[in-house]
Amino acid sequence: MKSHMNERIIKVRFHESVNDLQEYYFTSLAAIYERFTVKQIGCTLRTLWGSTLPKATAKCVISRHPISSKSQSNPKNSP
Repeated sequence: MKSHMNERIIKVRFHESVNDLQEYYFTSLAAIYERFTVKQIGCTLRTLWGSTLPKATAKCVISRHPISSKSQSNPKNSP
């Protein structure tokens, strides 16, 4: 498995379930606010931009995690 250190996923883990789920995953901090309100998250996007992650609020914990993927190989180019 190959890890792409600059490719990351953002996890939002709510202390209590929201729509029957506690964890949600996003590709950017801004994407969080397309799904949830500032009130639901417990802080603004500007606050997240100025913070180091993980960031705990009264409502959730926002953290950033590396994404691992399998190396691509092209069978046509294999000997």
